[in-house]
Amino acid sequence: MSSVLRRLRGVFAKPPPRTRTRIDHLSGRHDLEEVVAKFKKLSRSTHFRRNNVPYEKTVRRLAYHQQFALIEDLLEHQKQYVARSSDKFAARLIGLYGKAGMFEHARKLFDEMPSLTRRPSLVHLNALLAACVESKKFDDVDEIFRLLPEKLSLEIDVCTYNTVIKGYCVMGDLDSALSLLDEMENKGIKPNLISWNTLLEASYGNGRLSEGEKIWDLMVSKNVTPTVRSYNPRLRGVLLQNRVTDAVKLLDEMRDKGIEADTHSYNAFIVGCCRNGDLDEAKNWYWRLMESKCNADRVTVSALVPLLCEKGDYELAHRLCIEAMDQKLLRGTDTLQSVVDFLVRESKVELATEIVEHGKAKKTPYDLKLPQAA
Repeated sequence: MSSVLRRLRGVFAKPPPRTRTRIDHLSGRHDLEEVVAKFKKLSRSTHFRRNNVPYEKTVRRLAYHQQFALIEDLLEHQKQYVARSSDKFAARLIGLYGKAGMFEHARKLFDEMPSLTRRPSLVHLNALLAACVESKKFDDVDEIFRLLPEKLSLEIDVCTYNTVIKGYCVMGDLDSALSLLDEMENKGIKPNLISWNTLLEASYGNGRLSEGEKIWDLMVSKNVTPTVRSYNPRLRGVLLQNRVTDAVKLLDEMRDKGIEADTHSYNAFIVGCCRNGDLDEAKNWYWRLMESKCNADRVTVSALVPLLCEKGDYELAHRLCIEAMDQKLLRGTDTLQSVVDFLVRESKVELATEIVEHGKAKKTPYDLKLPQAA
């Protein structure tokens, strides 16, 4: 594979920058300090503070640019509203610190709750555990889970267990995650579909197909009805072993049970075909995805475009790039610029030019440049 194709695959494997928020729209021409200043003014409104979306998207944007001091500035400013808001507001702030990878700040806020005239509740504890997992501070998971509930006289629930299960799964400790199922039942807490789906994702997603099948059988024996979110990791696990026929049978099984395949279901086949370099089958599943009225997403584009370029299907690669911009699947320019560069190298200047011009015409322009042909 040529160096440019290796680079193309590499950039498409990167997670995309986060989608722009309303705050971005309001202050798109200002620097990030101005974004925070405007956010503070908007947060004076009770109605604004009730909306989680601008909080999450703004913090994610700042985290993407590694502006952690600004995240602290923004969230510390919000503490003044904790006393007059519901428990969910403080839990949101704790969670946002976690999503930014700032667990120490999340723990500090949790410990400060009494001074903010808000007694720590189970909602806050669950948010702290989630922040711990999000920040990958796995050494702290057991301490919080085992010690804090008793210390604070809090009765943990299925949400608490699900967060710890996720933490163990992310650590790769599936055995510890599974052991919590018995513990939950001993305490009269019934594992829910989220519990089972998390375990299925951890097993099938890591190529542990036999363990995944055992978990699946156990789930069914507990009279838990699987959904498409249960089947999708199973599809990915089967396709990781190139068992396409078995995967198609699973798709048929879903249909027979009235479970409609979604974008992730079709992506499992598309990714599997692309991994094997089978463009014809990858395109076949792509067209099936489109016919099912599901929407292509970042995974679809990231899997297909490098193989399309490698196999010389420039027209469809061009089309997917245009659609990715229209649907805001890719905000950053690295992936698109790599396609433009590749098309120019292959003397497909007209297609490359159309991508560049289309990017310039967007409301939030893509800074793409047309290189000189080799």
